[in-house]
Amino acid sequence: MNPIDRLKNGFKAWSTWLFRKEHRSRLEGLPRCTGSDDEPGLILIQIDGLSYTQFQRALTRELLEKNGYAQKPFYSGLPSSTPAVQGELFYGIKTVVPAFEFIDNNTRLRHAMFLPASANAIARQLQQTGQPLLAGGSSYSNIFSGGADTARYCAETMNLESLIRAVNPIKLMVFFLLQIGKLFRILGVACLELILGVYDFFKGVGNGKNIVKELKFIPARLFVCVIIRELIRLRVKMDVTQGVPIIAANLLGYDEQAHRRGPGSAFAHWTLKGIDGVARDLYRTAMRARCREYQVVIYADHGQEAVHSYHRHAGRPLKQAIREVFAENQSPEDSRDEEDADDTLANLYRRAGNVLFGQPGPMRGHRKFFTTGSADHVRITTMGPLGHVYLPRSIRRQLDAVDPSPALEQLARRLNRQAQIPLVLFQKKGDVAAVNDSGVFTLPKDRETILGNDHPFLDQTAEDLSRLCLHPHAGDLVVSGWQPGGTPLSFNIESGAHGGPGKEETRGFVLLPPCMKNDAPWLRPLDLRGHIFAYFDEGQSAS
Repeated sequence: MNPIDRLKNGFKAWSTWLFRKEHRSRLEGLPRCTGSDDEPGLILIQIDGLSYTQFQRALTRELLEKNGYAQKPFYSGLPSSTPAVQGELFYGIKTVVPAFEFIDNNTRLRHAMFLPASANAIARQLQQTGQPLLAGGSSYSNIFSGGADTARYCAETMNLESLIRAVNPIKLMVFFLLQIGKLFRILGVACLELILGVYDFFKGVGNGKNIVKELKFIPARLFVCVIIRELIRLRVKMDVTQGVPIIAANLLGYDEQAHRRGPGSAFAHWTLKGIDGVARDLYRTAMRARCREYQVVIYADHGQEAVHSYHRHAGRPLKQAIREVFAENQSPEDSRDEEDADDTLANLYRRAGNVLFGQPGPMRGHRKFFTTGSADHVRITTMGPLGHVYLPRSIRRQLDAVDPSPALEQLARRLNRQAQIPLVLFQKKGDVAAVNDSGVFTLPKDRETILGNDHPFLDQTAEDLSRLCLHPHAGDLVVSGWQPGGTPLSFNIESGAHGGPGKEETRGFVLLPPCMKNDAPWLRPLDLRGHIFAYFDEGQSAS
């Protein structure tokens, strides 16, 4: 053999050794494989915001047809949003927050669950009362870490200081060197998405959308829907190589696009092609794993409703309409320009800021959440189709001195008629009363009139809606855009929304492997949590 051939063979042998996953992981500073091939492992893949109905026309049937998976509706509970679902799934506690945005009635601080400080405050409460599901595992792109040893891109754990401490320049250089092929792949997918984003920009402008907002959406779409997704894929595959016992990853893209264009739009469904590819890839990786006997569970935490904007329906922003009912001038905390409020786009940039910088961006856009507000003004939180109205403390004290129910009912009627809010709820002598266009009703007794007799989870939603209104941080009045038989309203400018009690927003889906099959017609997060604990208990007993 001549010297050139020997050199080629030597380089081939060296590169083969180097790029074996276990050697690659060692150079990247990752722990060696833990567990054995007969120990149980689990990958939880969350597809954010994909309803059961949209799932039927979207994702692959490969797991169902070839691998014996069971498909079931997944009831989100209320509010129908990621923090509430993950609080119940990761810690076993229902309705951990009264909405995605709310005011703490003890501190009077305003919170929004995409902010690290807000997520961390709720997580501390969960850790004191609930058993974490992800202890010893990894958590990616979730609101809560779930007690995981490793948490990346999660709202709870994101801060600039922790990111700086986690970055080792040498490991970072090695990581990028060894992942160069995958980085080029991400770049290629991003370029394709950029082309599609530009095309959709012109399409949106042609349909009368705001030019500036459509232009801003291009980089946000690229980052949240492609780059984060591919980083999650890479992280989960490395975890499987190391034998991490439980991994929970949240794939965001569809939910963000559905907010913008609607849950059934081609714009949103295009994103599912990439998500489907990631799910297939992670499933194949799990089945080839040497460290553990992995199972994969795929679920959507909630769905989305196709909605109309309240602003366009009523001709003014919701906060303005509510303040008109109270004959009150604009509160200082609400002095921002509500005419152009578009929290869908703002949330995309906050997600991107969380991952890149450990804090939402731009900074000035989130300071308003951490204000105590004025005790002399009505305070209002509105994000999606569910909102809370907090009365001034002086009025609240006067009402508490007597029976507040008649006054709250009168205010609820005025909000329904004058402000055109479809559904207004309030506490009435320990129960929950609801006002809509048909009159005043009580939960859960009048659930069919309030929610619609065709609701797939009628009894459970009525119970959870009552629990939401009785939450210690709920407003004195809870406003909802839900109206049975009509198109729901969102209090933001968006085409798809969730958070309320609607038929689609409360109905996600879950795909269960054969070892977790059961006869229940549907599951909620608490049920899935029980199946996961049982799976690990049985696996450990068998080993």
